Amino acid sequence: MREISDDFDVICVADGPRISLALACHMLVAQKTCPAAKYHVAVPKDAGFQHEAAERVITSLATSIYEIPAPTTIIDGKLYRLENKINAMKFYKASPAILIDSDLLFLRPLPANYAIRDVPAAVPEHGLHEYPWERLYETLSLEMPQVKTLLGSGQISPPWLNAGLVATPNAEKFGHIWRMASNFVLGCDWVPEHWPYLDQISLPLAIAMFSKSKTVNYDSILPNQFNDNIFYWHPDQSYASNSFVIHHHYRVGLLKRYVPRILSWVRDGNPVFDEVLNGLSMFDDAPRAET
Repeated sequence: MREISDDFDVICVADGPRISLALACHMLVAQKTCPAAKYHVAVPKDAGFQHEAAERVITSLATSIYEIPAPTTIIDGKLYRLENKINAMKFYKASPAILIDSDLLFLRPLPANYAIRDVPAAVPEHGLHEYPWERLYETLSLEMPQVKTLLGSGQISPPWLNAGLVATPNAEKFGHIWRMASNFVLGCDWVPEHWPYLDQISLPLAIAMFSKSKTVNYDSILPNQFNDNIFYWHPDQSYASNSFVIHHHYRVGLLKRYVPRILSWVRDGNPVFDEVLNGLSMFDDAPRAET
């Protein structure tokens, strides 16, 4: 197991008001729940925070803020802004780090010494998607993984991982490899769903390319408790409050339902927190009855 200090580096992206507000919410919560996390915020050259309160929070709490190139990948005629996550790693340091999506909350201290390993590791996806995995691995001269992933839905799959939390022993190196893998997948017209899943399809391939074993094994699969997704269609996900990480997808209404004590704890002494939550609520996809 790789030994790192108690503090650990977290890479994240600020890109427009929705993502910046979610990141500000995350950082305010992590001040209380996971103070060892040190945030390094990548801002794409063609964007910015675009929300005053979010910018105020992020700039006050971030350990560093650095610029990354504007995304250039076009899929189905649309700019693929998820490229920013790959660039955030690629243009970071050659050191251990955990990349996160902004719409996560750390509900308790994240065991970084467990998450950051000698190989990149990521969390399982929630739902099953079928891809020509054997052909992809074979074309890249990689070994088809022999391990299976237990998805959040309870389904079983070859390693199908969510790019919302990715730990790596060398962020810069892995970012370069992940970009090469995504460029390869983008050139394969026999691979479906480039939009919106290019980053996730290329993720296990990049992990295998990085790893000495040239495949994905259980060391590269983090537990589901690091990525508990919450949905309005699910009648009761109160179990999610027992996880390390909740993936809320901007659903402020569900945060109020499942982690109200944490929100109250963070609100105490943080008047900007309600301003951030109110702004983030504009992006909540709650059914009408929930609003």
